[in-house]
Parts: sequence; C-alpha cells; structure tokens
Amino acid sequence: MAAVAPPGALQRARTALRGPDFRKLFAIRIVGQGGDGFFTAALITSVVFNPSEHSTTFGLFKAALITALPFTLLGPFVGVFIDRWQRRHILAYAPLLKVALVGLVLFDPTTRAVPFYVGALAVISLNRFYLATASAVVPRLVPSDDLLIANSLATVGGTLALLVGFFIGGQLSDAGGSGPVVAVAAGAWLAAMWIAIRLRSDLAPKTLPGPEELLRHQIRRVIVEFTDGARTLVRTPRAIGPITSISIDSMGQGIILTVAAVVFREQFKEGVGSYSNVIGAGGVGVLLGIVTVGWLEERWSKERIIAGAFVVGGLGLLGAAVYLRGWTILVASFVVGLAFAWKKVPVDTIVQGSLPDGYRGRVFSVYDVVYNVARIIAAALVIPLVPAVGTHGTVALVSLLFIAWAPVLPRWIGRVPDLRIAFSEGARAEEWPRAVRWGAAEEAVDVLKTWLEERSGERRRCFRLSLRDGTVLDVSRLDAGGVWAIDRERDELRTLP
Repeated sequence: MAAVAPPGALQRARTALRGPDFRKLFAIRIVGQGGDGFFTAALITSVVFNPSEHSTTFGLFKAALITALPFTLLGPFVGVFIDRWQRRHILAYAPLLKVALVGLVLFDPTTRAVPFYVGALAVISLNRFYLATASAVVPRLVPSDDLLIANSLATVGGTLALLVGFFIGGQLSDAGGSGPVVAVAAGAWLAAMWIAIRLRSDLAPKTLPGPEELLRHQIRRVIVEFTDGARTLVRTPRAIGPITSISIDSMGQGIILTVAAVVFREQFKEGVGSYSNVIGAGGVGVLLGIVTVGWLEERWSKERIIAGAFVVGGLGLLGAAVYLRGWTILVASFVVGLAFAWKKVPVDTIVQGSLPDGYRGRVFSVYDVVYNVARIIAAALVIPLVPAVGTHGTVALVSLLFIAWAPVLPRWIGRVPDLRIAFSEGARAEEWPRAVRWGAAEEAVDVLKTWLEERSGERRRCFRLSLRDGTVLDVSRLDAGGVWAIDRERDELRTLP
C-alpha cells in the first residue's frame, strides 16, 4: 500500500477551523485584538504625541509602563483565576468591562492624569486575562493532532489583527483625534463579546473551585513556583542563554522604537500615523520571519540562526544610523522585525527543550516577566541616551550591541548537551540508563527500547526512555561516543511505534 502523505499546513488549518467553537474563538482573537490595536494607537496618541508632552522619550517610557506593567505583575497569577472561573464568562465579560472603562483614556493625561492612567491600566490588565484565557481554552476546542496549527492560527492571526488595528488607528487618529479611534476599539470589543456569548461550550474548568482559603494557597504557591522557576533558570545554561539573548533584543527594539518616535515627532513634526507606519513595517518583517524560519531551521542549528539574526538586525540598524531618514527607518524596522522572528522562534524552541515538561510553566513565567521588564528598561535608558549621543548615535550603539552579541550565544550553549545520562555502573555500551540530567533537574528513567541506527552515514546508539511524569524521550548519540541529544519527546499515553 502506498504511503499517505501527511496533510499540509493549509489542509490542517482548514481541519482545525471546522470546529464551530474554534472558528468563533479565532474570530474573537481577530476582532478583539484588532480593537486592541486601535486602543494602543489612541494610547500612544495621548501619551506620546500629545502637544502638551514636551519629551517624546519620557512619553514613551510612560507608555511602556502602562502596556508592560500589567503583563509583568499579573502574568504569573492569571492562571490561578482562569482555572477557577468560567472561561466563557471571561471571554464574554472582559470585553464589556473594557468598553465600560475605555472612555477614561479620552481624558488628557497631562491635566487629568489619574482617570486616564487608571482607565488605561485597567483595560490592559483585563486584556491580560482575556488573551491568556483565549490561549488556555484552545485544547478544549480542537483535537490534539490539530493543536499546533490551531495555536499558530490564533497567535499569528491575532498579532496581524493587532498590527493592522494599530496602523489604521494611527492614520485615523492623525485625521480625527483619539475619539473615533476609541469608538472603533469599543465597537470591536462589543463584537468580540457577542461572538463569545454564542460559544456552545461553557469551557468550565475541569476542577471545581475550592474554598476561599485555597485561592490564597494557590497564590502563595504561584509565588513559590515563580521563585523556583528563577532558580531553575539560573542553573540551566541552555535556557538562560537564549532568554538573555531575546531580552537584549527586546531592549534594542524598545530603544529603536523610541528613537523612531523622536525622529518623526520632533524632527519631522509628524503625528502618530508616521509611528504606526514604523510598527506596520516591523509587523510585515515579523510575519515574513515566521514564514521563513522553518526553512532556516532545516539548514542551520538554532544557535547559528539566532547569531545570524543579530548580525542581520545590527547591519540594518547600522545603515539607518548612517543615513537616518523616514524611509531608512521603515526599512530598518522591517529588518529588525524579520530578525526578531528569526530569534524568537528558535529561542522558544531551545528553552522548551532545555527542561522537563514539569518545569516549563514556571520557567516561561519568569521568561515572560524578564522579556517585558527589558522593554521597560529600554524605554528608561533612552531618556538620558538620546540627549547624550543623539538619535544617530543611539541607533549606532544598538546596532553595534547586536553585532557584538552575535557570537555570544553559540559560545555560551554550543557545547552544552541537551541532557546527560547516568548509567548504573559507568557508561559501557551494554548498560542501560538509570537517570537523565535534563537542565537543572535529574529524573529517574525506565528503558522502553534500545537500538542502533544509521543516520547520514553515522552509526548512532538510541534509547527510548520513560520518565516518572509520563514523558517518553527518544535519545541518541554516536556509537563511538559523544553527547546525547533528544530526538523526540512525546506523551507515554500515545501509541508508540
């Protein structure tokens, strides 16, 4: 019988979208995050491009605090509430609450700061719950085989809608002010609420809520696990190296976006529409990077892709630093967005593979916080940096930082193995593993299978290992010796060949 080719990405996307509730969830992400883009444009207009705001750099620092602080402070804790509350109610009522509060951002932040910032922080904090809930319910709405493509659809579609909303909102704000932009955002959120109400499943958590003191215990546990995640991260080079790299990239991007706003507002005397063009160019670069990163991963190691992306981004910025004009800023934004995708996807993959599944949640919580704090630090650094070295000098410094960092990650983790295997009495070929050292964790294992196979003309010794948490790993190394590598990770409950 002829082998049946696996379905392509487009066919798998269509399969995932056959589920009526996932189609509604996808529509919620598109419509809701489109509204978020309009809201962000209104926020930037009021805080950064306000005629009463004399310092563009300080205005963007305030905008960074508003947008990143709720994610930083609330991020580790949202899961506790999402696992206790009706998820459909969150998807339906969070947009309604945002509509009720969004009018506060129509106040002038220079004269009525308290209502403006309370409204902005409340809307963005609610958005943190909303987006996390939308991500958490995806496995309830699609078969497990379609989960990867469903997550990709939701993430890429939502991000694209956010960028389009920001771009259109920026142009609309230049033409008619923040009022119409806020009205469009509110309309989009009401539409998302209407779609959420029509979900067939109530998406209730599997575990029933416990007594009130259990909630306090869970919050305390989140703090303990977050601290443990930070310790685990520090002890895992293959995790902390990539996270440090992407955080440096986040800082660089934050600095460049601030410089772009300074140039367009203070030198070219343009409005938020010009800034939305920069975001749009960067978004196109990110989408192209997401499309092409798979092609790169077939040819180079992940560390080399990240290193090359730092060089590409650095050279693009260096060109803009030499000739800083409107069009060169747009080109540099596109290149930086392209390089960001080439960094972010391999970084996430390396971090995921550096630790057992039981540690990934807490480590990624730390990762999320570090990434957002890096953007706040970047906005703070620009305040003294631009007056000291100018816009050209600031862009040049970031470009040189990116180029200088390029060789660091391959040297940092290039020789660190995915995992180490401990044998009962040494490491003779006839012995079987008893434990694996995976990142900062050591896990006892059972051997399910062992075999030898040829790959690219090389003979490799392979084991299939079962961890105590149910994870099954296929690992291998050259039969003559060398480091062990993870070939495949899967759930023990699934059928194994």
